[in-house]
Amino acid sequence: MEDKFAIYLTYGEKGQGKSLSQAKDALELFDDYYYQEKRYPELKKRIYFGNQKFSDEIEKQELVGYKNKDGVPIRNRSHLYYWSNPKELRWCPRISCWIKEPYHPVHDTDVGHDEIGKDLSASTWAETPRWFKQIFSHLRKRGNRYFANTQVYEDIDIAFRRQIDFAYKIEKIFGNRDISASTPPPRFVWGIISKKEFDPRLLEWERDPEKRDIKAGYGGFFFIRKRYVNAYNTKDELPPYKPDTLEHVEVWCENPDCKLHGKNFGKPRMEHYKI
Repeated sequence: MEDKFAIYLTYGEKGQGKSLSQAKDALELFDDYYYQEKRYPELKKRIYFGNQKFSDEIEKQELVGYKNKDGVPIRNRSHLYYWSNPKELRWCPRISCWIKEPYHPVHDTDVGHDEIGKDLSASTWAETPRWFKQIFSHLRKRGNRYFANTQVYEDIDIAFRRQIDFAYKIEKIFGNRDISASTPPPRFVWGIISKKEFDPRLLEWERDPEKRDIKAGYGGFFFIRKRYVNAYNTKDELPPYKPDTLEHVEVWCENPDCKLHGKNFGKPRMEHYKI
């Protein structure tokens, strides 16, 4: 697992193992948090803030505020927070932080963003709010890492693509067929997934997939394990589509006597940004 505070993008076609790769990364992060806290108990606790729901087993071990079936809080490692709308990424999810320092951005966090093209579409790049772009440009200042995945690289907002530090293409070499409730379950979980690293600049100027593969960097592999397959709640569905809400911003001229936008005589310039 990389220790750099950077943006990591994984992309690949449907069924190639993007979620498996993200589950592998998340589980390794949870283990890193635990061992670091045992070795350096005086350091601030690091968390994982993701939009993909984990299995009950992982939640019982990591979810902040987890309660059992009787509604009784269960003490656990408490590294996992969920977000369901991108606007929740604007502020730190830690309740304890708000007591001392209200209204502060996400910090010392590993953000997981499944299907980022859904929230940061290339067709609406001009509407991406400034605070969202600041998350990408201020990763190192705030001690964050950003783990995202998508099916098609070009479907993502150009402002995000320019900030990507590490890009990986996922492809399943062989393994189990797709699992469904209407088909017999496999006898055992098996398979191998290739993970090729690409220079993000190469992805921008080279559109031919075959030429991209020729110039690809180190090609690694990892095995499909039952632990990765069972990490996420596969029955959890994405929420239905909702129109984007807009943030209303009023901009005043620095000269209060300005006839156009001054507070004494004029009217503010109205701006709206997608949240």
